[in-house]
Amino acid sequence: MSSAQRPSLRALTGVRFLAALHVVAFHYAPREGLPAWLDRLLSAGSHSVTLFFILSGFILAYSHLGAQEAPKVERRAFWAARFARVYPVYLLGLVLMAPPWIDGVRRALGGLSTGAFWELAKTGLAALTLTQAWGPGVACVWNCPGWSLSVEAFFYLLFPLLCLPLVHAKPRGLWRAAAATLGSTAVLVLLWLWVERWLATSPTPPWGPDTWLKVAAYNPLLRLPQFLLGIVLGRLFCLRVKDGQGAGPAAPAQTWVAAGASLVLFAAPVSGAALAFRDLALMPTFALLIWGLAYGGGSLAWLLGRSWAVRLGEASYGLYILHNPLYFYLRLADHRWGPGLAGSSPRRFFAVYVALSVLASMGVFLWLEEPARRWLRTRMIRRPAASPSASAA
Repeated sequence: MSSAQRPSLRALTGVRFLAALHVVAFHYAPREGLPAWLDRLLSAGSHSVTLFFILSGFILAYSHLGAQEAPKVERRAFWAARFARVYPVYLLGLVLMAPPWIDGVRRALGGLSTGAFWELAKTGLAALTLTQAWGPGVACVWNCPGWSLSVEAFFYLLFPLLCLPLVHAKPRGLWRAAAATLGSTAVLVLLWLWVERWLATSPTPPWGPDTWLKVAAYNPLLRLPQFLLGIVLGRLFCLRVKDGQGAGPAAPAQTWVAAGASLVLFAAPVSGAALAFRDLALMPTFALLIWGLAYGGGSLAWLLGRSWAVRLGEASYGLYILHNPLYFYLRLADHRWGPGLAGSSPRRFFAVYVALSVLASMGVFLWLEEPARRWLRTRMIRRPAASPSASAA
């Protein structure tokens, strides 16, 4: 299947903006006076990161595996391309959050002492090397949304190896692999609940409950089945397109059902142990949503594939990574020089914040993200020199 024969996946670009906006609302949308269901829906914004992980695997499989019989992922070029894609904006987020982060450490430890220096060095090294998700104490300390980029970095490192057994699998084997990712997630959830129960009843637990909660939330190994599900779906999708198999007449309805089921799960009044299974329940609904949108059929795919939605989706990475520092500086400006919207009218302040953040992310995409990506790729990916005969031709 040549690139010219593949669908453009425009709707999948558009849906990225909705997922990023859900995370922004989860962190900063005011909840006072909202209906209970809407409060729960906003409070479930962290689960939209699961959609990002599945979508990441799908797009990488689509782009690098396709439907070729023996696709080969050139590791150096792949890793260089992913670094060029994510690191410039990620680094900008760290730079913007550095002043409040350093000031927070200084205040917490009573000045720039030796202890403060080592805390800054430990957290800074982890964040700069995209390894913070492996340490519960540093995963969400500097620019918190960056933890998911740490997880993605682990996925990128493994992708050239993870895809090897999949390229020889038949569709039936791929469907079984997709089911296996759900099964492994269920096992991990049950294991997590068992450990949590043991920690709660043990007289001398080796870790505090907060530490285990952070491991469950941020550890890359626990998120790996989500990425694998995306890879399997992406490979299956390419094989079906190659064989001329469409989404079927029910696909538009299935896409709406998947979107509706995701919203219901977001807003469901669950608590306690049931919360641990929400990501597991969302995985098949997200998979079905991605599957339907990839085919581009139906009104929802049409809407998310419009030019304005695609442009917002292209800028969604900047919105996701930068929404934390943008909120900090806008609050600071509002407090010092503004009319005090954050205190007098939180919803109006949030609306202004979202509008400015979207505009800023679009500017970052146009003037930093894309130029930096092209600049880095030309310097990091070395192309073989042309032979004399090729040059003469």
